[in-house]
Amino acid sequence: MTVTVLLVGNSRLHWGLGTPQNSGPGPLLRHWHGNWPPWLVQSATMRWAAVGLIPPSLETRLGSWPPPVETCQVPLANCPAHVGVDRALGAWQASGCSAGGGVLAVDAGTALTMTAVTANGSFAGGRILPGVALQLESLHQGAASLPSVASPRAGAGPTAPRKNPAEGGFLATDTVTAMVDGVIHGLAAAVASTITGLAAAGVIRECWLTGGDAPLLQDSIRRQLGGGQSPARQLALHDDPDLVLKGLLRLPGRAEGDRV
Repeated sequence: MTVTVLLVGNSRLHWGLGTPQNSGPGPLLRHWHGNWPPWLVQSATMRWAAVGLIPPSLETRLGSWPPPVETCQVPLANCPAHVGVDRALGAWQASGCSAGGGVLAVDAGTALTMTAVTANGSFAGGRILPGVALQLESLHQGAASLPSVASPRAGAGPTAPRKNPAEGGFLATDTVTAMVDGVIHGLAAAVASTITGLAAAGVIRECWLTGGDAPLLQDSIRRQLGGGQSPARQLALHDDPDLVLKGLLRLPGRAEGDRV
């Protein structure tokens, strides 16, 4: 039996199709980012959650769907109800996939969130920062001389740095690249610093990256960790773009069709 999972994000819809067996480290059967996926969505086996506004394209379909998953339904111990359901799902899924020990789940989306889970599966707090696109937009809005720059993930405009922003001795010589490099390097530094502190304290042994901006950050994060303290250098760094969707898929069945 296949299950459709959906996360209504802040900037787009994230769909997945899989079975409970696809909720481990391997890939989902299919995934899709857009208004409606190219497969049949069966409401009886639908699982979904929302952190962003429900778009009009979904409003007419909600009547036949089961209720959305809320944070209190994610079996992450000691997780406050006010924590975003996407954070709870991603952290719980990362903890379930770990080889043992605590984990840090980093979701690099519209906002970059970091959520820690202890070795015994308990919520241990986190941090929230503006993501790449939000930071670039705020630079343009707050400084009259800085241009409007699209996130490199958007694929629009001359935004990609010519060299890796973490490369030693390299500083941008044009404004657009300086903005992009500064934002990417700054976010990667925030993640690396958090990993280093938690690893040194013995709280985590693994970090799981997810979200649309994760590919922009992971090389810089790895480079910064490689030059840091020993516990951070030994930490396992994983990348799973479907981490939150797999968390939805792994939840105990909530609709009648899930129990067939």
